[in-house]
Amino acid sequence: MGSLLAKLYRTGRESRYWKGAVKLVQQLFVTLLVTYLLLLLVETIWEKSVSAYLNLNYWLIVLIVVGVVAVLTGPERREEEGRRLGRRDIAIVICAGLTGAAIVWDKTKEIGWLSYVISVISSGLIVLLFMLVWREKDEGEDFQGH
Repeated sequence: MGSLLAKLYRTGRESRYWKGAVKLVQQLFVTLLVTYLLLLLVETIWEKSVSAYLNLNYWLIVLIVVGVVAVLTGPERREEEGRRLGRRDIAIVICAGLTGAAIVWDKTKEIGWLSYVISVISSGLIVLLFMLVWREKDEGEDFQGH
């Protein structure tokens, strides 16, 4: 019975509908993250310009949920022989994660201790997004033969 379930799961992961749904969730996550960061930047520069119309904390909750789903439904891990991240790449990823965490914490600090949890999760999602973008860029270059 266990092997049957494993076979059905593998078959489901190989279907075009599953792949389409996974791709949709990952694109939705990227779109929500970029939009959230842009709205947060606008709100930081011009006070009450976004918060008068939209509560960014709710947006962040949706972003975290979609991010977790995108990470859990992502491609299976396999050994990658592609380009490894250099020191410069790692520094960019760390700076982006820390900057994102600081901005999210600054905007959510009024909710108390939960702001620390949200900022750490957001930082992790930003780092995962950077890693995903670099990996897809490398795979796309290999696929196209460039």
